[in-house]
Amino acid sequence: MNKPQQELIQKMMDDLFAGDVEAESYRILWENTLERLFVKNLENVQGDERDVIFISTVYGKDSSGNFYQRFGPINGAYGHRRLNVLFTRAKQQVRLFTSMKSADIRLDATSRPGVKALKNYLAYAKNGHLEGAELTGKKPDSEFEQWVIQMLEERGYEVVPQLGVAGYFIDLAVRDPDNNGSFILGVECDGAMYHSARSVRDRDRLREEVLVRLGWKIYRIWSTDWFRNPRAETMKLVGVIEDLRQLKK
Repeated sequence: MNKPQQELIQKMMDDLFAGDVEAESYRILWENTLERLFVKNLENVQGDERDVIFISTVYGKDSSGNFYQRFGPINGAYGHRRLNVLFTRAKQQVRLFTSMKSADIRLDATSRPGVKALKNYLAYAKNGHLEGAELTGKKPDSEFEQWVIQMLEERGYEVVPQLGVAGYFIDLAVRDPDNNGSFILGVECDGAMYHSARSVRDRDRLREEVLVRLGWKIYRIWSTDWFRNPRAETMKLVGVIEDLRQLKK
């Protein structure tokens, strides 16, 4: 989770390779490939994928049993994004090594999203259950989103704006008409600036990747298409919702 721990683990692995012929042979086998073995910290793992990722945390109780919530970069404004990157680097499997329990992490009104994401992930790693979506009570971000909500509500669907999921927000979440306790589709309303801002697109690609891995179906509406023909775009959206309803029956 941090640079000193990364350096310590790297040194221990170097010592292992120096004295273990089988381990060194394995390292050499992959060294000059795109899948070489690496040890990285939370702040520089972005962009790397491997079949299996081992995550080791350095946080825990001290010798007196005290647990201090000093989570380094996780406590930063973008700590949850760093964690979401880390948790999605494995193509097949994640192995988590930690002395922490989810209950050790205390949340309050000032807790950063990253701390909440860490707590939720520890709970998921232990019991295999993901925390449900969070009703934030926030209003739609734009008149564009309000218009989409209106068109869907006129056709009998219930829509929740700015639904919180895994530290992110889904613009519009459509409730499942056949099971009001769940959501059938997430709708992202993308404006003209989306096309021109590469950083925004990259960030949204990561967010969508996380949401899809959590089981969400995501549908994008482009503002230019919507304003050109809102009725046709509404029918496309309704068609996607109804197709998903049929798949669930």
